[in-house]
Amino acid sequence: MMFKKSLITLTVLLLIIISYACSSDDGVTNTDENEFERAEMLANFGNNVILPSYDRLKSKVGNLNTSINEFTANPNESTLAAAQDDLKEARLAWQSANMFQFGPAESNLLRAIFNTFPTDAAKIESNVESGDFNLNTIGNRDAAGFPALGYLLHGVGDNPAEVIAAYTDNLNAENRILYLQENITLIQTSADATYEEWSPEGGNFVANFLSEQNSGVDVGSSLGQLINAFILHYERFIRDGKIGIPAGVRSANVPRPTTTEAFYAGYSSELAVENMNAVSRLFFGNSLNGEQGIGLDDNLIALEAGGLADNIGIELNEAIASLQALNDPLADQIETNNEPVLNAFTEMQDLIVLLKADMASRLGISITFQDNDGD
Repeated sequence: MMFKKSLITLTVLLLIIISYACSSDDGVTNTDENEFERAEMLANFGNNVILPSYDRLKSKVGNLNTSINEFTANPNESTLAAAQDDLKEARLAWQSANMFQFGPAESNLLRAIFNTFPTDAAKIESNVESGDFNLNTIGNRDAAGFPALGYLLHGVGDNPAEVIAAYTDNLNAENRILYLQENITLIQTSADATYEEWSPEGGNFVANFLSEQNSGVDVGSSLGQLINAFILHYERFIRDGKIGIPAGVRSANVPRPTTTEAFYAGYSSELAVENMNAVSRLFFGNSLNGEQGIGLDDNLIALEAGGLADNIGIELNEAIASLQALNDPLADQIETNNEPVLNAFTEMQDLIVLLKADMASRLGISITFQDNDGD
């Protein structure tokens, strides 16, 4: 009789344990919910952040193409100013799209074609003089793209009249016009191809990005590719490329002001701020027009890492504020008062461990790109 009672009691206890395990927050149900939330986050990134960024870039590049063609057809101060303004708008739009160097952007070499800087003015002039050039080659990466357009529309003269003269009264004016046109054509073709391959009406890479088979956290997953591309861009092309190298931190403590992103156009700090704003939008899942969505912060909160999300948000704001404190032209700031630029680098550096180590680890993402400085 006692054995029967013990057996019944044991059976009841086992049923309670099994029932609790099935309903526990640490069980299978929670994993399914986390995967569902990740799918919603990826949908927000794909549809409301990445696609609109490429769409806007395509549109701004189209405007620039039109204004450059109008300038080359009729070089004057009005058409030059319009081309310069549209170049700035296109470069600002690029700051929202340049973090997503995977998929179509990677296959179309978008970053290399669009924004290899500093541009090589001597090489541009040599190409113009010879009239024999192919801008879609590795050897001409630093003589094409937005930085080269900055030189061609701002740097070939000390004032608008001198810039215009380079396209009208110069011995190589005809070749320079051709160079300008072929450069913007290359940029336009690359922007169009990348957007079309992402678009549902084109190659529909967005469907691949949002597919169930790519919704995990492994190396080839959508989130894995996004996080790696985003952190690599932040570390090498924002922190180092825009700030660290020009300020001397990443160039043997020798400031190199001529290596700033928009050296000839003179708005490098503005581009850096815009790029950091794009980083912030991605982290918080906000769209280009400011609408809130599910972001990496929400993913961290769901994983009970709200404190980390808060710390990243604080450091993001401090880094942006330090960049906003800089003056343009950034090259002049570096030459006359480099301390604020060095401070901006330090503020940006504070984010590296939080993003690359703490956040990536908490999200279960392996960082696959090779460190270039041990951080």
